[in-house]
Amino acid sequence: MERNDGEITVLHLSWEFPPFKVGGLGTHVYNLSRAQAKVGLKPIVLTCGFNGLYGKEETKDGVTIYRINADNIPAEDFFSWVLQMNMLLQIEAARIFRENRISIIHAHDWLVTTTAVALKHIYRVPLVGTIHALESGRYGGIRGDRQVLIHDLEAKLVFEAWRVICCSNFMKYSVVSTFGTPENKIDVVPNGVNAQDFDFEFDEEEFKSRYALPDEKIVLFVGRHVWEKGLDILMGAVPMILAKHPEAKFVVTGDGYLKPKCEELARQNAPEGKVLFTGYVDDDTLKKLMRVASVIVVPSRYEPFGIVALESMAARTPVVVADTGGLGEIVEHDKTGIKVWVDNSESVAWGVNYVLDEANAQKIKEIVDTAHKIVREKYNWEYIAKGTKSVYSRVLEEYEQITWKPRPEIFGWREIETA
Repeated sequence: MERNDGEITVLHLSWEFPPFKVGGLGTHVYNLSRAQAKVGLKPIVLTCGFNGLYGKEETKDGVTIYRINADNIPAEDFFSWVLQMNMLLQIEAARIFRENRISIIHAHDWLVTTTAVALKHIYRVPLVGTIHALESGRYGGIRGDRQVLIHDLEAKLVFEAWRVICCSNFMKYSVVSTFGTPENKIDVVPNGVNAQDFDFEFDEEEFKSRYALPDEKIVLFVGRHVWEKGLDILMGAVPMILAKHPEAKFVVTGDGYLKPKCEELARQNAPEGKVLFTGYVDDDTLKKLMRVASVIVVPSRYEPFGIVALESMAARTPVVVADTGGLGEIVEHDKTGIKVWVDNSESVAWGVNYVLDEANAQKIKEIVDTAHKIVREKYNWEYIAKGTKSVYSRVLEEYEQITWKPRPEIFGWREIETA
C-alpha cells in the first residue's frame, strides 16, 4: 500500500448514518463527510447496518462506508447493545486500518467512545471528538446509574481526544464547565444545511391539503417528543394561539416517550382536528411540510445547536425559537427569526401570534429573506468542511512533533516514514 503524505484520510465513527437515523447526528456525519470529500479529504465512515445493509459500500460522492451487522446483536437492554456494537465496530475497524492509512479518527458522541479510544491507543492515530450534546443537558442533570454511565463515556471521549469540536459556543462552555476541559482544547464548528435541497417545485396546495384546510395556517413542530425538545410547551400555547388565530392548524412530526402526554394536552387545549400528530415522516415529506408551513416552532428547553432553525431558514419559513443554547446563537431576534422565553408557553404563543398577524407580514418577509441569505453564506457544508479540515491540519502538525507514532508490527507495514 502506497503512502500519500499529502492526503488526510479520516475515519468517522458514528452509530447512526442514513438511511438509519434517530436524531440529527447521522445527517450531520452524512453531509460533513460528503463536503469533506469536496475539499480534498478522504473520508471513511464506519457505522451500523440494519435491514440487511451490511459490509463495505463502494465509494459514493467521495465517501467510503463500512457497515457492521447491527440487526442481530443479542442484548437485554440498550447499554448492553451499545457495548456489543462497539466490539463489532472494533473488529471491522481492524480491516479498515489494514486497507487504509488512517490519518485521523473522528468520533461522534458517547456511543462510539469505547471503539474510538481503543483504536487511538492500538494504532497510535490521533483522535478528534465531536460532542453533539451532553446527557446532563438532555435531562437537566445526572440522576441515575444509566445517566452516570453516559456522562462518564462523554468525559472519556473529551479527555482522550486530541481536540474537541462543538457546534456552538454554548456547547463549548457546557463541555468546559461539565468536565473541566481547557477552553483552548475546543474548536467551535457549526452545523450546516444544504439550502439548495429546499429549492424544488411541487404542488403546494395539493400537498398542504393532506394536512390542513385551504384557509388554515400550519404551525409546524419538527423533532423528537422528549423533554428537551419542549413539545409540551407548544401544546400549552395552543389555546392562546387559537384565541387570536382560529385558522391555525398544528402539525406535529416525530415521536418519543413524551408523545402520550402531549396528545393528552392537545385533547385538552384544542378542538378535535386542530392538532395533527403525523409520527415520523420521510425527508422529502418533511421538506415539503416546512415549505408549506406558515411558521415553524422550536420550543426547546435544551438545544446544543438547533438544526431545525437552519432548515426553516433554508425553506424560507419564519421560525420561532426558544432563546436557549445554540438556538440563541443561530437566530437574531427580529432579524432572522423570533426569539421567545425558555419553558414558557405564553411567550411561545406571543411569538407565533406575532408571525401570523397580517399586520406584521412585511416585517416577517424581511426576516425570512435575511435568514435565507445568512444560511447560504454562513451555514453551508463546504464552509463547515473547511473548518474541520483546519482542525485536522492543526492536530497533524502537532502530531508530527512528537514520538508517539504507529507501530509497524500492528499495521503489517515494513517501515514507517517519518517527517
